[in-house]
Amino acid sequence: MHPPSNEECPLCGKTNNCCNGKDKSLGICWCSQETFPNGIFELIPENDIRVKCICKECLNRYKSGTLQ
Repeated sequence: MHPPSNEECPLCGKTNNCCNGKDKSLGICWCSQETFPNGIFELIPENDIRVKCICKECLNRYKSGTLQ
C-alpha cells in the first residue's frame, strides 16, 4: 500500500515521515532541523516541489554522494 501522495518522498516513493503537513501537536519535524543542499531539489519533478517532502534516507544518500 502506498502512502498518501503528500507523505511520499518524491525521490524514492517511500513514506517521508514529515509531520509538517500533519497534526502540529506532533512537534517539530525532523526536516525542520536539517540542511537541504540546493542540488537535491533539482532531482525533484517540478510538480512535486513544495508538495512532497524528501525523506531522511534520500537526504542522507544525497549528502553522502550515493543519490544522484
